[in-house]
Amino acid sequence: MSNVDAGDVRARPSRTGDAIAAAIGLAAIGLFVAAPSLVDRSGPDPFYKGPLIFPLIALAITAAGALPSAFRLVTGTTRSWRIDGAGVPLRAIGLFALACLYAPAIAAFGLDAATFVFLFLGLLAAGYRRPLRALAVAVSVTLIMHLAFVTVLDIWFPTPSLAPLTFGG
Repeated sequence: MSNVDAGDVRARPSRTGDAIAAAIGLAAIGLFVAAPSLVDRSGPDPFYKGPLIFPLIALAITAAGALPSAFRLVTGTTRSWRIDGAGVPLRAIGLFALACLYAPAIAAFGLDAATFVFLFLGLLAAGYRRPLRALAVAVSVTLIMHLAFVTVLDIWFPTPSLAPLTFGG
């Protein structure tokens, strides 16, 4: 392969990110289908107040967010498989780590605290917002999430496991 060919390969966008996003989307679809058997629905609450609604909403949003990447992966036959940029993608690794820690943080600290910290750190790590604007967005989205799921839909979230340590019992 000549230098011209190598330059053409590096100029093409990567398919690696699309493949990872499509795989996450497929996993979300699989969990969406399996969720009714994974979540205890024996309580008296109707579906919209039960413990299954929040995971279904989150998995549906995840699967929908992966659709553009899956479409690009299927239709973009001229893209290369190299990772974009130079070096280790620290920003992407940080965002992935935050996403992995979000569910355990909800169990440990509660929905509001976990959502606020996840959004604030995620916006700062992504570099899309200045700190004050990231703070405002994180507070706003946390408030909207609380109002939507806890106040309006009256979805019960368990007491955070670290509540006795953080809130005095």
